[in-house]
Amino acid sequence: MKEIQSFQQQSPPETHMLDVAVGPHYRLGSGLAEIYQRWVVALVPAMLASVYYFGPAAVRIFGLCVLFSVLIDLISEKLAPSRDLTSNWSSVSLGLLLAFMMPLNASWWLVLIGCLVMIGIGKKFFGGVGAYPAQPAVLALAVLHLSWPARMDHTAALKDLDWSVTMVEPLRLLKSMGAGAESYYSSLDLLVGRQIAGTAEGMVLFILIGGIFLLALREIQWQLPAGFLVGLLTTAALLHRTNPELFASPAFYLLSGGTLFMGFFLLTDHTTSPVNKLPLFLYGVLAGVLLILIRGYSKHVDGIVFAVLLANLCAPLLDMIKPKVKGAKNV
Repeated sequence: MKEIQSFQQQSPPETHMLDVAVGPHYRLGSGLAEIYQRWVVALVPAMLASVYYFGPAAVRIFGLCVLFSVLIDLISEKLAPSRDLTSNWSSVSLGLLLAFMMPLNASWWLVLIGCLVMIGIGKKFFGGVGAYPAQPAVLALAVLHLSWPARMDHTAALKDLDWSVTMVEPLRLLKSMGAGAESYYSSLDLLVGRQIAGTAEGMVLFILIGGIFLLALREIQWQLPAGFLVGLLTTAALLHRTNPELFASPAFYLLSGGTLFMGFFLLTDHTTSPVNKLPLFLYGVLAGVLLILIRGYSKHVDGIVFAVLLANLCAPLLDMIKPKVKGAKNV
């Protein structure tokens, strides 16, 4: 038999040609873990200020919120595996956000229920990071406020604190006294966090430092906090001009409670906020207007919870505003 010789095609000479593959060809970005680690770093100044003022009580709230959040996230991941891994640090970031708004004397079971709602329902039930429709920490706080309003009282939580400032929430005193309540507080005290509020949401100056840190790293877009400040200050100025005896000055609303915390850390959640620049600005304006209207005309003292949730509902509608494509027709 004749041997059948296999034909081997000679390999072409090596040439320097462009190798075209499916894009993206080059990726330079941050993973979820790195993003949320930066958020945690941004919260550190306010946390340190809270520990300085309140000592071990603040450490207890921070520790319980982070511990319960991570444990619930781990259990949820074991029961229903998903791409939303505990290692992405989102549960740590959310736990700290919830801790900032909790009363200083919150019971361990109250913190546990808040973390269950935040992680189990607010985040995991909807598919995790990138899928939930409402900010989980705010959603959990809303449930706690509606279920146990007496236990979420910041004034009662800090009644034994030995401070030389008015020991009532500034916005609560404003509800009962009108604009005259503003004279009971020093702007400097409000700025450095010497006011009755949550565990760390009232540390205005230190929250501002954290917000600037996130802006510098471009973790949040400036359009959103800018729009929030425009909406809040404009609405507050109009109400104050209309009835100066009932409504305080815009600066008082800005420095009281967790106003800046809302503008820099709650509204800017990547999952619940719009994507494009104009919707981001309008989203911030809407949230600022809602916050002042709720504070001015409702029975709720602060209004951050409901202003954030209402703004979250409007985010998909605002995202329908598309940027105009330049250099293309009929696109």
